[in-house]
Amino acid sequence: MRPMRIDMECRNCLTRLANLTAALATKDPGLQTKAYNAALAIIAAEYSPEAIPALIANRFHLAIQEITGNPDPFLPRKEAETAFLHRHFRAIAPNFPETLESRLKLAVLGNAVDFFRSEKEVAGEFSQRFTFAISHLAAFRDLLGAGPGLLLYLADNAGEQHFDAPLVQFLRGLGWQVFYVVKGGPIQNDLTRADLEASGLHYLLEPVLETGVRSVGLVLAEASAAFQEAFHRARLIVAKGMGHFETLGHLGDPRLFFLLQAKCRPVAQALGVRQGKFVFAPAKKIFPLTNTKP
Repeated sequence: MRPMRIDMECRNCLTRLANLTAALATKDPGLQTKAYNAALAIIAAEYSPEAIPALIANRFHLAIQEITGNPDPFLPRKEAETAFLHRHFRAIAPNFPETLESRLKLAVLGNAVDFFRSEKEVAGEFSQRFTFAISHLAAFRDLLGAGPGLLLYLADNAGEQHFDAPLVQFLRGLGWQVFYVVKGGPIQNDLTRADLEASGLHYLLEPVLETGVRSVGLVLAEASAAFQEAFHRARLIVAKGMGHFETLGHLGDPRLFFLLQAKCRPVAQALGVRQGKFVFAPAKKIFPLTNTKP
């Protein structure tokens, strides 16, 4: 495993995402063009061998929101994805027994949803049995067994809360204090407190903590003081999705475990798996040369 390197495929993906976001943000062709061109300018200015794709996306998402006056362009998509994932969760959840490994598998299946994938393609993932391409379950279980403390569960896409809730409840059943963490405001199709409350699952996942910042993945330096305090106090952190892998993986934090599907080639290469595979891996194993203290 190695740090993710940005490449031309990332640039193409960012361009597609900018086009999609501008189209979702407004029906006005003139505003769409203005917003898209502004996003392209940001991509051109920020793209470099050292850049993190998620951070570039953060900048143009906020620019598109400002230009179009739409604070949540992905809201209809998030509502549709939440309904879609809820239907499939109800169908497949009974197949997953109440064990740590099974709850992790159920949670990661929710990460198959993506704005560039059709519902049919995602539903195909749910109908197949799978094993993790990488799983450090034993190491995670050992850390859990060392004694309860604070665990942060960094949520990813809207709709995944249905798949996350059984794992969060399982971890709380082991005596851990688990904060379910959502974004500080609308960004892409990521889960916010408003999305969570609209789904009716907030009562299962409380206490819920917001990052205090609108960002794909997590920009810790920009997060609220309350979230930063909780982050530094946490004994374990589970981070869902590729955005968190992109923005936190380089820290090499030994408390941090990534739970995701490697949906693109650059992320899959960084993890050392084939594209489309599921992973549960600690950051310290991925980036062993980085020394980060909790």
